[in-house]
Formats: sequence, structure tokens, C-alpha cells
Amino acid sequence: MTVNPVAVTPEQHKNLKVRRDTGFAYAAKTHVVPIVLNEFADVASNCPIIFVKGEIEGQLRVAAMLGIEVENNLFVKDSEWLGTHIPMNLGRVPFSFVPLDDKALGAAIDTNSEMVSETEGEALFNDAGEPTDYFNQVNGFLSSLFQGELATQKFVEAVEKHDLLREFKLLMTGEDGSRKELVGLFAPSAKRLQSLSDEAILELHKDGHLAAVHIAIQSMSQVRRLVRLQNEAGTDKITSVHIEIMDDAEPITQ
Repeated sequence: MTVNPVAVTPEQHKNLKVRRDTGFAYAAKTHVVPIVLNEFADVASNCPIIFVKGEIEGQLRVAAMLGIEVENNLFVKDSEWLGTHIPMNLGRVPFSFVPLDDKALGAAIDTNSEMVSETEGEALFNDAGEPTDYFNQVNGFLSSLFQGELATQKFVEAVEKHDLLREFKLLMTGEDGSRKELVGLFAPSAKRLQSLSDEAILELHKDGHLAAVHIAIQSMSQVRRLVRLQNEAGTDKITSVHIEIMDDAEPITQ
């Protein structure tokens, strides 16, 4: 279904409601989703934190890796979420941002979403046309997400400035002997981090970025969890997995 984000106004959407009982089927094919800095620790407790490049602009973005196959989210089963944290860019659905003018953003809602109704769910406005407590919570969540996006942009700039990222391959062997690999993914290099000067490390620390780099590096161990979830699903079972990081033009297999 085509996404149709529309700026929320009391005039147009006074009768609109959002169902919160529809589950997470909408995210079942999302195997990679952008994340923000203020949720790094929660994401890392569930899955790997990776960096990906946009297909068109080539800009780096930080993302949660939710599956090891395209369009297969291992954290969604029978519309239920299996993890302990829902990435904010999935939790905001059916809402998103819309520019109101050159300086402000407002809430938009996907009017095509099955979560949106005029008969069931949480109302956005009361009879007086004022935002309900629920919609105020939504706006607070979107504000936190937006601030997180700004902080994450600065984090990505710092990681690029200090040349911390290295491309890695995810090499997997199936129980039938078949081999698969995922490429075009990036992660911070522990080796590169250790080689930074004291001045660079202090700069990362003062800007609040050093801890985030460590969290991202440590989160790569969650690849094993993705493999376990894949095998528990009962299809295309994997018997071994290797992370091959291209660090200074020499691969390191973990």
C-alpha cells in the first residue's frame, strides 16, 4: 500500500483515530531501519548497529540490522515484536514529520495505514478540537526523534572525520553447504579507534561520541542472535557465520 503522509490539522482530522492493536505486520519486510543516537544502547541489546549508504545520495546513515536477508525482519513473528526495543523509526508509525515552514516541523499521518480509523482507536483531538493526551505524547515522541536525528548527523560526521568506518562482509554457510554473503555494510573499526591520537579520543569523548562508537562496535556480536532467530524460523538454516572487516585494506575475520 502506498504511503500517504498528510499534515495533521484539527480541521481535517478532528474525527481521526489511531488503532494500537494492529501489531507489527507493517514492519515484517524491514530488515534495516535508520536509528538515532539516543536509542543506541537499547538497539545494541537487540541487534547489530551498522552504517549504510543511501542508494541515491550516498549519504551514510546509522541503522539497526533486523535481518540477514532482504525484506525479512527476524523480530516480527505473527505480527508480534520479539525484541525488547522497537526502533523509534518503526515505533512512530503511522506518524512522520512534515515541514510547516522554513523553520518548523509538524506531525504528519499516513492516511492509508490500516492503523488509521474514524471509528476505533485513540483520538487525536477532543470535541473542542484540542490535542488529546495521546496526540501530545505522539508529538513529544516525534520531537525526541527529530532531536535524535540532529545528534546522529553530528555523530556520523565525527565518525567520518576520524575515518573510523570500515566496510564489512557477512559470510554465512548453510547446513546444505550453500554460501551467502551480505556486502555494502559498514561498522566502526576497533583497530582504527585504537590508533587515534589522545587528542582525537578526547574530542570524541567531549562530544559524547566515544561511548556511541564503543556501543556500535560491541553490537556486532548480536549477529549471532540474528542467526539464531533465522534458524529458529526453520528456513535456510545457517551453520556458521563470519564477519570480515576490511581494515586498512586487509580483511579481519571474526
